[in-house]
Amino acid sequence: MKNTFFTFMLKDLLLARRNILIWLIIAFPIFTAFGASGITETYSDMPKIVVLKDTKQPVTIPAEIMVYEVSSYEDMKTKVRDLDTKIGFMNGKLITDGRESPESVKKAAAILDGKPIEAGKLSPTLFNKVYAFNLYGSFLFFGMILLFSLVEERKNKTIDLQHVQPAHPAIPVLAKLTVASIITLVDFVVCSFILNVPFNIVPILFIIIIGILLGTVLGLSMAFYASTETQALAILKPITFVFLISIPGLGLFLESDIVRIIAMFNPFYWFLQLIYSLYTNDLDLSYLYLSFTLCIIALLFIIVNWHRTPYGRKKFN
Repeated sequence: MKNTFFTFMLKDLLLARRNILIWLIIAFPIFTAFGASGITETYSDMPKIVVLKDTKQPVTIPAEIMVYEVSSYEDMKTKVRDLDTKIGFMNGKLITDGRESPESVKKAAAILDGKPIEAGKLSPTLFNKVYAFNLYGSFLFFGMILLFSLVEERKNKTIDLQHVQPAHPAIPVLAKLTVASIITLVDFVVCSFILNVPFNIVPILFIIIIGILLGTVLGLSMAFYASTETQALAILKPITFVFLISIPGLGLFLESDIVRIIAMFNPFYWFLQLIYSLYTNDLDLSYLYLSFTLCIIALLFIIVNWHRTPYGRKKFN
């Protein structure tokens, strides 16, 4: 049977379906997204306001306050009795169940009186950073999926078979990239729904493209040095902890100028800032241009030198 792109892609999909590591990679960002959403919903020191649908409010509720609309007073009481801090507004009065913290009730009363309120330590800005970092996690595993897929081919001794098949040598790699992209997109879409990502199609498309490009560069770059699972794990541990998690995370959460200067040399910090911009609605095009330019240059270098890896078709004089 003629080997085509779709044949290779189907083969990689079937292999991925049987790989427990792939299932763990798919599940991990989704589980952490549920955790992040639950923690921030429950422990926020900012009140969440419940109002009756189609009822004009006597005051303007600040944009950073989460508002729930219900259709009846009974629904409002049910919502207010929920685990986290929800307070109802009805006829100029507060509807509470007695479990709310004094600070939350005080802030809700200030909103009802039209007074400004101050965000506490657990502010919506902090929660948005937590959401952004969790959403960033849905792209972290792209390079790992790609690398381990290549390593598995070498382990099963199918790399040499691919080299003698009547298919362009780029097709098997493109098939693996497609499978990794599908897995990443599934994670991204599910996590976006859980983490309440504002729907803005253009920035989201840019982020998906940059995330896939960065993951491709990372996975193929590591393939130059890893030909076995042991080597792949040895390379992944420091890169993941330092380069993918610690530096971007510290740059996002800490207010230190020194940390941010260090993080600015990390392209995954640029990518994390792009994701954070989904919540701030302030897309920084400089991060977009830097990420795209770096990815194109790196991919060109990888393509030219791919024959030097354990997975490329060797050149002979």
